[in-house]
Amino acid sequence: MYLDPDVAALGPDAGEVGVREFREIVGASAAPVKARIMDQHALAGVGNLLADEALWQAAIDPRRAARELSHDELGALHRALRTAIRSAIRQGGVHTGVVVAHRTKGGHCPRCGAEMARATVGGRTTWRCSREQ
Repeated sequence: MYLDPDVAALGPDAGEVGVREFREIVGASAAPVKARIMDQHALAGVGNLLADEALWQAAIDPRRAARELSHDELGALHRALRTAIRSAIRQGGVHTGVVVAHRTKGGHCPRCGAEMARATVGGRTTWRCSREQ
């Protein structure tokens, strides 16, 4: 925990970064895309639940190397992340995301009904749709 964090060490705000800069920041990394978007030095403000929500909305496997994402996939992820952030602000928190309640053993994708799959990415538990992601 930091009592007086150096905010200069943080990346741009995930809710404010433009799509071009987002593609440069995220798309240049060999790390799994979930780990990359959660790296506060690269992009500030994305936690575990928000990352799962945005990746689910964009139908992108969180385990994929970020640099393997296409130009269009990075654009879709940027849009999904901004949408998820705005929704969380309006609804009162990231726990209100569409996929969040389905992130459990036996959970099913609210979009297609496939079973949710659990994995570990960047040291964090991640949930994804076993069919669409």
